[in-house]
Parts: sequence; structure tokens; C-alpha cells
Amino acid sequence: MPFKPLLRAFPSVLVRDSRGMLLRDYFASDAMKGLLSDPDWRRDMDFDDTARAAYKMADAMLRVREEKQETQEETQEETVPPGTLVETGSEE
Repeated sequence: MPFKPLLRAFPSVLVRDSRGMLLRDYFASDAMKGLLSDPDWRRDMDFDDTARAAYKMADAMLRVREEKQETQEETQEETVPPGTLVETGSEE
């Protein structure tokens, strides 16, 4: 199942033409920081290989995030009576 790669991490409605960075880039950045902060990270990998690993992790995070959202939507459809207002936007 393909994920939505163009989701934005920090969109702003206050700044004109500011769409924020891609969520994929944000996830990859955090993954790369984690990898590089680990003294046991594979020292034989150069920065390009480490960046590829970080993006691979980011892609996995986006896939799981989308699966979770789809599961939540299916569960909501099954348990919420039609016409009921449902609060959205809260993430665990």
C-alpha cells in the first residue's frame, strides 16, 4: 500500500507560501540523528549509506502511520452511529 509522501511536518497558514518541510524528511532527520548518536552504529557505513537507512526508516514510519489511521477510521465507522460528532486530530 503506498503512503502519502507529500505530507508536511510544519505547515503554516501564517506565513505566505510556507508549506513546511515534508514529513518524510522530518522523520528521516530524526532517524539519522538517532543512528549517528549511537556509538555502536555501523562505522563501516558512510554518510550516504546512513542517509539511505534513515529514509528507509522514515518510509516505514509513514507506512505504519497510514495503516494506523486506516484502522482507526475503520473502527470509528463500525462504532460511531451516523450523525455523531467525532473529535479528530489527537494522536497518541
